[in-house]
Amino acid sequence: MRKLFYILLFSVTGFTFKSIAQTDTKPKLVVGIVVDQMRADYLYKYQSRYGEDGFKRLLREGFNFKNANVNYIPSETAPGHASIYTGTTPAYHGIIGNSWYDRETKSIIENVSDTDEQLVGSVTENPYGASSKKMISSTITDALKEASNFKAKVISISIKDRGAILPGGKTADAAYWHDWESSPGYFVSSTYYMKKVPNWVKKFNRKEKSDTYLNETWNTLYPIDTYIASAPDDNPFEHSIGGKTSPTFPYNFKAMREKYKAKGTEFQLLWISPKGNTLLTEFAITALREEKLGMDDETDFLNISYSVPDVVGHTFGPQSVEMEDLYLRLDKDLAVLFNALDTNIGKGNYTLFLTADHGAIQNVSFLKENGVHTAIARTTGDARRLEAFLDDTYADASWVTTVNGNNLYLNKTTIDQNNLTMSVVQKEAANFLMTLPEVSVALSADDLKTKVYEDGMRKTIQNGYYAKRSGDVIVTYTPGTIIHPNPNITVERVKGTVHGSGYSYDTHVPLIWMGKGIPIGEAVRKVHTIDIAPTLAMILNLQMPGSVQGAPLKEFFREN
Repeated sequence: MRKLFYILLFSVTGFTFKSIAQTDTKPKLVVGIVVDQMRADYLYKYQSRYGEDGFKRLLREGFNFKNANVNYIPSETAPGHASIYTGTTPAYHGIIGNSWYDRETKSIIENVSDTDEQLVGSVTENPYGASSKKMISSTITDALKEASNFKAKVISISIKDRGAILPGGKTADAAYWHDWESSPGYFVSSTYYMKKVPNWVKKFNRKEKSDTYLNETWNTLYPIDTYIASAPDDNPFEHSIGGKTSPTFPYNFKAMREKYKAKGTEFQLLWISPKGNTLLTEFAITALREEKLGMDDETDFLNISYSVPDVVGHTFGPQSVEMEDLYLRLDKDLAVLFNALDTNIGKGNYTLFLTADHGAIQNVSFLKENGVHTAIARTTGDARRLEAFLDDTYADASWVTTVNGNNLYLNKTTIDQNNLTMSVVQKEAANFLMTLPEVSVALSADDLKTKVYEDGMRKTIQNGYYAKRSGDVIVTYTPGTIIHPNPNITVERVKGTVHGSGYSYDTHVPLIWMGKGIPIGEAVRKVHTIDIAPTLAMILNLQMPGSVQGAPLKEFFREN
């Protein structure tokens, strides 16, 4: 019997660690690409117009998980990047949103802000640095550094600071992001990583490509009447920018930047230009060459996060010609990147994945015009109604401290002064909120700490709950309902898009792998972005990051 047990044990172990495309050597380089706010359907919506060497190459030469999903709330940028690289959810890594209420400082804090560090590389002295210190869990990049006795290089880059910092974990050699607050828009880092940026970064910055690209005009790649996958260019569902009277092509950034120069925000315009993706691609290729990634016996890791699609999505929405043209241009940038990897590392010597941190709902005004139910969640109004309810139930007092996204924070001082128990008030609040229009589920922190939800929206909420940072009540709304910052806006007047829910329009994202150790094919079973890190751990023979909740993608492994 004992002999049979060991036979079964070794058989299972063999299944776990044997790659389908097993070779004697690991990839020289792993490249992780995150496209901020890329819905899964964008792979196919514009597919007929993509070239052969970008997205189509991934579909042709890679393995496509067509049913990849985010499995927590909120579906936002910071938790998205943290979850991909830690292999776990906010319940374990602690990045519960792009921001959250800090009970100690009694303020809203940002996910990577760090007043103990300073920016480096900016032309303007800036005492406000950034780091990954608020992320509790380690990452797959940390595991790689540790396994190599810190000889492997990990470089992370993005336009956004969080898109660069969180993938690099605690031990990245460097994270770089775009400093739009200082002319002329340099790539910067933080004293968390280095005392000063290396010479190659200084040299790249001195070319002042941000300035060059903001002197260009964005027009469509092809005749505008051929953009039939999108709504008409001039429609009421999009924001107008730069003083334009309509959200229409062309976008003369040289003229537009003058309107923002006095406010010191002109270089943020690059975040809404396809040239922001081009700039990032050029910086990534320069990093690849100058840091000599993949050039020795240790596997290195390059993290790239494209932020511009998120800003374009928020501004114009998924139905826009701007979004279609942006992806046609991003397709070309990816082709340039893949060619550089082939040239510098060698085709078949690197392993690459492309995914997204979250998707986005279609513009709700556009949906309503086409007969789809939509609504706006009035979070501040819901908080006022809850205040009135608790006043009537207990006593006139200040019961709600703040609302931040889906998180409602109660006033502990008020609860203590009225000799009440926090868990009781939490449940009273959750039960009341459930009676309000468009509220789908409201869960108390006590229930999230003491109950185990196996599936459905409650499980998704629980995956995003971290006790020390999350609210006392977590609220989610009906499908098609969005949280909007303007309490006076109506559905008919909403422009652009938002995200953050646990519904498929926000959670269904692309996940494609390509390169060494990756078979060609596709799968439709449901997988999650938290499966990426444990899969890489198996491919690279690494110890998994400490709080992994995802599972290796079984399509890449087989029995011996």
